[in-house]
Amino acid sequence: MVYRIILSGVHTMKNCLGIEIGHYRIKIAYMERGELKKYVSVRLDNDTLTDMKLYAEFIQDVLRENNIRCKNVVFALRQDDTYVKRCRLPLMTTDQLKLNLPYEFHDYIGEELGAYQFDYAVIERTEEQLDLLAAACRKELCGQLKKLAKLSHLKLVGLVPSVVGLERILEHMQNGERDKDFAVVDLGTKALRVHFFRKGIYDITRTMEPGCEEIERLHRGDRTRLDELDMDAEDAFWTAQSEKAIDRHLQDRYQSIAVQVMRVLNFYSFNNADNTIDTLYYCGGGARYGALISELAETVEIPVKSIGELLSEAEENNSPEWVDSPQTVGVLLD
Repeated sequence: MVYRIILSGVHTMKNCLGIEIGHYRIKIAYMERGELKKYVSVRLDNDTLTDMKLYAEFIQDVLRENNIRCKNVVFALRQDDTYVKRCRLPLMTTDQLKLNLPYEFHDYIGEELGAYQFDYAVIERTEEQLDLLAAACRKELCGQLKKLAKLSHLKLVGLVPSVVGLERILEHMQNGERDKDFAVVDLGTKALRVHFFRKGIYDITRTMEPGCEEIERLHRGDRTRLDELDMDAEDAFWTAQSEKAIDRHLQDRYQSIAVQVMRVLNFYSFNNADNTIDTLYYCGGGARYGALISELAETVEIPVKSIGELLSEAEENNSPEWVDSPQTVGVLLD
């Protein structure tokens, strides 16, 4: 049995983990009685984590080292691993919908519809039409995550697309009032993604590559890249002066990212002239680099703020590091 993708909410429980396995890091949020208690982000060593059993042991070690005792888990599905789209279909029965929904993803999936698991949430129902948020994920991946949870001695509660996790943060902030449009830029390692939400509901994502990998390598003290810049790796890691030198070297990259994001925002506004987006919220690994955020703020035509400002209770009680992967928190919100 393949585990169901969840789009409409996680069942209320005493405590739960939200886990996202990224390309380079694993992020874990621990929530207890609706309150974020701990957020952990740990770098993955892809050379040693060669099979699922080792991944499971790694997750157990991270939980143990951080004194997190919880069995329930929701996996946040990465944007690379899932398709999410808004669908408007003629009114039909549940059985008819299950039959027809896969064809809404034909442009993305092609002839592989049978290899995917589908789910949906009803946004609005009229006498003539269904307004849905639908998702598709490979059955193989759903099965792998179920197996990973079992090997990690965790109870799988659900699989939630990352953008739905972001949507729940917006909904939580609005107390359920879906009357505003939002834009969220995820400054990821592999790619930059700008997510748009219409009246609080996920609309579309624009993806740009590359992401912040070069920025992260230099700020992390990557010896090869620093040698190319004739900088000492140890010195670069520890001194503010070297950090500024790295920022100067990366200025063109910061500017390129900011201009790309500005163009995406402008293009969306051109095609959706009635939108009410008044702020750009940011998250992702790139959120930790102040010079990048400053360049973004100077380039786009609207205020730029951390997504942490939308969930102030989490920001106040925890390290702001959770902004690295807010979806791990969002997937735990009802």
